[in-house]
Amino acid sequence: MKGVNHRVFLRSFFLETLWNYEKMQNVGFVFCMYPALFRLFRDSEERNGAVIRNLDTVNTHPSMGPLLAGLTARLEHDLDPATVISYRKRIMSVLAAHGDHLFWGLIKPLAGVFGVILTLFFFGTVAGSLAALVIYNTPNMLVRSQGFQIGWGQGLNCLQMLNSSALDNVITWVRMTLSTALGVAAGLLVFAAMNVRQCATINLPRFIVVASVIMLGGTGFLLLRKQVPLGAVIHLVVLASVIVFILIDMGILFP
Repeated sequence: MKGVNHRVFLRSFFLETLWNYEKMQNVGFVFCMYPALFRLFRDSEERNGAVIRNLDTVNTHPSMGPLLAGLTARLEHDLDPATVISYRKRIMSVLAAHGDHLFWGLIKPLAGVFGVILTLFFFGTVAGSLAALVIYNTPNMLVRSQGFQIGWGQGLNCLQMLNSSALDNVITWVRMTLSTALGVAAGLLVFAAMNVRQCATINLPRFIVVASVIMLGGTGFLLLRKQVPLGAVIHLVVLASVIVFILIDMGILFP
């Protein structure tokens, strides 16, 4: 499979090409993993049979496409052709669930929040947009670029990583960072609104103190209660930031 990983990585960006309601990503997926099928099946009839077989329904998270391609290639190599698709359907559902939770539910909001903070309060639109792209695409590109190699090399054993304590720790820290960033963004918005109303400039030392309080509050709450829904954390952090800034504006805190 030398050189296949790079080809699958490049083709994975076309995973949702010709997306259709009947079989969803099937055409894009076969295009993505075709270099592996070409390497596995030198006989054209066997290769055509594998292509037709893998044109069955495919629905997974786009970033997980190369990993699914690697796992499917390993199944094609190890199992009877009649059992490949049934295994693949189970695998793609697992990858779809984990991909949606990690990329759509955590990393994408995190990138958006940091992009908003940088755009509105620090460096402008270009910096905010670049920050959002970098934060999201760093893990996205890492998973895409190594996915096929991991799936092919480790086979079904690589699915154990999705339930590992290491991944749980990463998800916990991403949740903490996201809740903290949302709290800081909410506080900054309230602070900016108050200063606009007063025709004043933002007091940087006071901002640092208040932002630190919000950050400690948001992360501390998550550390104590890891299982609290993210939505509840967001509401509490936003509420805390509003209360703190109102107290500051009234001169009760940090007069």
